Amino acid sequence: MVNTLRLSFVLFVLTLTSASLVQAQSQNDQSLLNFDSGLGGTYFVDEAGIGRIQEVSPLDEFIDPEHYLLGPFDVISLHGTGLNEFSYRALVINASGDIITPIAGKISLKGLTLADAKKVISEHFTNYFKDTQVSLTLDAPRPVNIHLGGDIPNPGRYVIPAGTRYDAIVNGFYIDNQLFAPLTNSSISRATQINTSRPSVSGIDFDKMRSRKQQGDDEANSLVNALDKKYDLRMVKVTKRDGRVQYVDLKAYFNSGDTQFAPYIQDGDQVTMIGNSSSRALISISGAVNEAFSGSYRTDDTLEKLITIAGGYLPEADSSNVILIRETGVSIDKKTVAISEIKEVKPGDQFIIPFKESPSKKGTIQLFGEVSIPGMFPILSGETTLADVLEMADGITDEALANGAYLIREPREENGIPELQNSNLVMLSKSSDQFIEGLDYLELEETLSPNRMPLDLTNAEVVSSLKLNNGDRIYVPEDQHTVTLLGQVSNPGYYQFSSTLSAKDYIKMAGGMTVAASTDRVYVIKAGSNTWFKPTDTTVQSGDIIFVDRIPFEDVSTGRTYQLNLQRLKTDRTRLILTAVSAVTSIVTAYVAVARLNQ
Repeated sequence: MVNTLRLSFVLFVLTLTSASLVQAQSQNDQSLLNFDSGLGGTYFVDEAGIGRIQEVSPLDEFIDPEHYLLGPFDVISLHGTGLNEFSYRALVINASGDIITPIAGKISLKGLTLADAKKVISEHFTNYFKDTQVSLTLDAPRPVNIHLGGDIPNPGRYVIPAGTRYDAIVNGFYIDNQLFAPLTNSSISRATQINTSRPSVSGIDFDKMRSRKQQGDDEANSLVNALDKKYDLRMVKVTKRDGRVQYVDLKAYFNSGDTQFAPYIQDGDQVTMIGNSSSRALISISGAVNEAFSGSYRTDDTLEKLITIAGGYLPEADSSNVILIRETGVSIDKKTVAISEIKEVKPGDQFIIPFKESPSKKGTIQLFGEVSIPGMFPILSGETTLADVLEMADGITDEALANGAYLIREPREENGIPELQNSNLVMLSKSSDQFIEGLDYLELEETLSPNRMPLDLTNAEVVSSLKLNNGDRIYVPEDQHTVTLLGQVSNPGYYQFSSTLSAKDYIKMAGGMTVAASTDRVYVIKAGSNTWFKPTDTTVQSGDIIFVDRIPFEDVSTGRTYQLNLQRLKTDRTRLILTAVSAVTSIVTAYVAVARLNQ
């Protein structure tokens, strides 16, 4: 009886354990194969494939299923519709070129394009499902292998993200959030920068005050330009897996931004960087194009292609003709021909797209502030005067500070040539006999007041003779009827303007000068022009600034040194006087003695 009870208990425990195992297995299977009783479909997800999808960088174009070759680590999905519906997500192609499906088993996709793989999979599934259409999608293209060679710092094999274009060979590509640049090393990747700053004896910190970079520095120090000097970026040799050789024109891509010149890197590509050679023929296009271009001649060059590389025509270009400069072996010929007549491009050809002969001088300027009709007005650039525009605007208002107006004129290009308006202070210092403080303040002026011209609208000669340019902006401030007092006055600030008051009167209104004021250094700074005058040389007008300078600061050391030098000077003078008196006394004594002897 006891043995029977023991046997029954053991059987009961085994039954419970088996049930638990079956339930656990069922739950595990359910996580892989989810049968939806409502829709009657099957849903399967490969977790490894989902992880791969999350790692893929976005592509800038759709993949062509007719040309994309599947390979190991590509992630695909299969979807069945019809009598049997299923969805197999994130299937990873293994190293043998196969995928493993839950029901249809192994399917070989080795060496197939996306389009061919779809046909093979559809045919395979007919053995398992009837009246079911199967579709194939590529969820995540695999990383690609590329082999770099030539005279480069870092040759070898690189595994890079899918969808990477050939420009990444120059600019670098990210792998695991790290930037790899195979063509650069530490000496190239850091842009060489020439320090042209001068020591500022006057104490002005130009590094903090300068708000814009020197023109041309970014372009001169760019990585692309540095590598273009070493490698011929028009002749990047690419050998495909099947032995085909093509030459990628990266220089055309960097000049135009057109992606046709920077194709996608394909798995197994072998890339050889070719150095520049002075014996290689050149070709160029310039003139009325968006970006002039010069590089090695390629046998597939055409004028149409060169115009594309140059970013197309400028709006003011004469797009029907081109100036062709061609070496004939005996001489260099220059002629203007119709673009339609250029059937062949030869090594050494130079093409110049001309500008239209009579470009329009029409333009606009803007008036701001105290004018009767502020806004934008049409002009003929270089011909319309300020008087003409003020007449169109019905003049200035009664509240305008006429002598405080100013004009802003930005540097611009005319027919592709920049204006010689901005001075290069480094070059000026080379040929100047100025003291360094003078160059410092010249640079300060350029930094604080770029492209600004004061206008005194009360001066009829200025108003009638100033010719305006396209894009000019004219500001007429409001007259606040105040005079500003600054510096060593007891109460600096704004004071009501009166034409009967002098600079001395305003200083008195401000509580007089402080004990540190220098009575010899009082100035009137004119509104608009910011010109400094002595009070005796001008009259105070509305908007002017009266500035009272101070006696120069002295620290303890400077003051003590000054007192010691002053005392030493007094002592030296006393000694000199005593020496002179002694000498005169000696002379007189000697004279008296000689006189007595003669008696």
